[in-house]
Amino acid sequence: MTSTEPSKKKPSAADPYSKLAKDVDTRSNLVPIVIGVIAVALVVVALIAFLSSRSSSGTAEEGTGAAVAESAKQETASVQISGTDLPPFPQGASGLTDASTDPAVGQTIPKVVGQTFDGSPLTIDPAAGQPQLVIFLAHWCPVCQAEVPILQDWIDQGRLPEGVKVTSVATSVNPEKPNYPPSKWISREGWTPQVLLDDSGGSAAQAYGLPGFPYFVLTDAQGNVVQRGSGKLPVEQLEAAINAVSQQAAVPQSSVPAP
Repeated sequence: MTSTEPSKKKPSAADPYSKLAKDVDTRSNLVPIVIGVIAVALVVVALIAFLSSRSSSGTAEEGTGAAVAESAKQETASVQISGTDLPPFPQGASGLTDASTDPAVGQTIPKVVGQTFDGSPLTIDPAAGQPQLVIFLAHWCPVCQAEVPILQDWIDQGRLPEGVKVTSVATSVNPEKPNYPPSKWISREGWTPQVLLDDSGGSAAQAYGLPGFPYFVLTDAQGNVVQRGSGKLPVEQLEAAINAVSQQAAVPQSSVPAP
């Protein structure tokens, strides 16, 4: 009888591509893993480069308030004040004052000789020969905390007119209040203007007639008050006032004809 039993297949050695197909499949499964590892590595490298660029050439550039704050040795310092104190800020006023009703307008700002966070000398001098903006800040003031990054962004955009000197004063320092110490705050925000430290009694703030925080005093090139402001100020409003003073300082005085 003829056998009807099906014939058995031989081992797949006859398929020379079977092993190659398995190898290809294995490698193809590894492709997403390799791509993922490369992507993660690129992200890490980019992040390191970004942080390095910020620390080396960004907010902590040598000579800025933030850079000095990183080497802080003190949070308050003694100050020497000369000249006449500014009148108190008009009661009930907010934002920039009306120059026609502010008794400080036209008066020369007091000279303040003091120090910054690392003990270096720093002076607010009415005889500096250029328009000045003096900003009084308190580390615990929520409005100051909101305004500082806005002002710094405005400075970083190059909107501060050339020739206008900005000096900030850290005052009303209190270790028991939030956001202490002020040096850490200034450093963290990358604040570029120099920071003069007031004494524990707020002598500089009192001499300038400070009503609250933040407090702005804008002068002309002769050190005379042009305008003052307190509280939250729209940066565009402050910019307009500074630009007006800067443009006035840039106009040469007309020569007086000889008799």
